[in-house]
Amino acid sequence: MDSKTARLKEMYLELLRILEKYGPVEMSTQILTIKEILIYLDTANESENVMIKQVFEMHKSMSPGKSGLAEFHFWDNDFEKRSRVNKPLGELKQEIWDILVSEE
Repeated sequence: MDSKTARLKEMYLELLRILEKYGPVEMSTQILTIKEILIYLDTANESENVMIKQVFEMHKSMSPGKSGLAEFHFWDNDFEKRSRVNKPLGELKQEIWDILVSEE
């Protein structure tokens, strides 16, 4: 696996961990999609560009409009806890997006 796809795998694993721990039930479809992306990254035997384009298509399905991955932010009355979860969550989502759109 090349460096961008390896990095994507690391980030999707961390995103999965966060969503499974803090995500509401409404994120179940996104969690399944992330698991599918991880399986694809583990098993695909294609060029990095082809893999990134395929992951991009899968990733887009996680934000079908309202209540998608792009809009998800963890809520807790404790500001520190909320910040501790949302800061890395936002950074992960942005870095994944940056890699995916860099191949278009």
